[in-house]
Amino acid sequence: MHMRVVLPDTASVPALAERLSAALGSERISVDRDGREVDIQVEQDSDRGVLRVLDTVERWYAQAEVGFVEMWLGERSFTLARWLPAKTWS
Repeated sequence: MHMRVVLPDTASVPALAERLSAALGSERISVDRDGREVDIQVEQDSDRGVLRVLDTVERWYAQAEVGFVEMWLGERSFTLARWLPAKTWS
């Protein structure tokens, strides 16, 4: 199964790739040519592997200084975005 994480900038990719490599093994992690996407090979039909990727990305995202992360699981995409309170007008 293939997962990928697309980031808004290239500066954030090495830290995420390093964390994913530590959690899953470097042989399962690669960075695409434009440097904004981390590709992850998860064992076929492995719920545990998918959950490990999600947990690792979530922990990294909590500390990263990026506004959003786009995650792909197969052909489906999900976006992690920071919650910001709505501004009220008086």
